[in-house]
Amino acid sequence: MSPGIEAVRTLAKIGYRFTVNGEKIKAKYHGPGEPDPDTVRPLLETVKEHKPDVLEYLSRPTPPERILTCFECDHFRPAVSSPNPTQAFGRCEKRKKGRYGCATACEAALEAKS
Repeated sequence: MSPGIEAVRTLAKIGYRFTVNGEKIKAKYHGPGEPDPDTVRPLLETVKEHKPDVLEYLSRPTPPERILTCFECDHFRPAVSSPNPTQAFGRCEKRKKGRYGCATACEAALEAKS
């Protein structure tokens, strides 16, 4: 993967959002607090140095985001007698409460799958 694309992905994790307008790339910070300039400055320079790769990467259509469900989470225990465990009621061992299998999974499961 291009260093420019890696820089864009790192900046996005920090809280930056990118827009492309023709040949221009705009980065705007939407995260909490203020970004650390010593971390951000070199990353933005890398984006500039690899502008053609970054433009192509940012211009690609994004696929719809797949939502992880409780049934796919290791913390979920579906009801044993259920004919459809992917949607059935069960128990989340992390949250210590009942959940449906088709509910959105907890943050710990989302982080583990990424």
